[in-house]
Amino acid sequence: MQETKGIYIVTLNNDEPISVNSNDKRIAHKCLKANRSFCKFGKTENLRRRKNNYYKVFGKENVNFKPILSASEIFAIEKLLKNKLDIYRAISPLNRKTEWLQGINGKELENLIINTLENSDYKWSKYEN
Repeated sequence: MQETKGIYIVTLNNDEPISVNSNDKRIAHKCLKANRSFCKFGKTENLRRRKNNYYKVFGKENVNFKPILSASEIFAIEKLLKNKLDIYRAISPLNRKTEWLQGINGKELENLIINTLENSDYKWSKYEN
């Protein structure tokens, strides 16, 4: 995986919930706990580094990290997608919306992202390994 920017999807394999901040013991107990019923998309300037961050939090065996597209306008694209996916955002124990999604799986999320971008004016391309 190149050190390149892009949009990615994360799904999990674990049945037992793990704090989305398990690597920070000061706040881990206050944070959302995620398992295989959650998924997430995000943007990053460095796909390799971001994947390794998820490994540190959830364990490599629990993380499916899939880069799905590259684009120069990843911040604007992320905003467009967040608005589209707002109804799926999970609520934290502190009653705040999180970036983690429920009620949609990884494949459905990928299809929604691709369909949304195909109907937008943004220039993007599917990620090629």
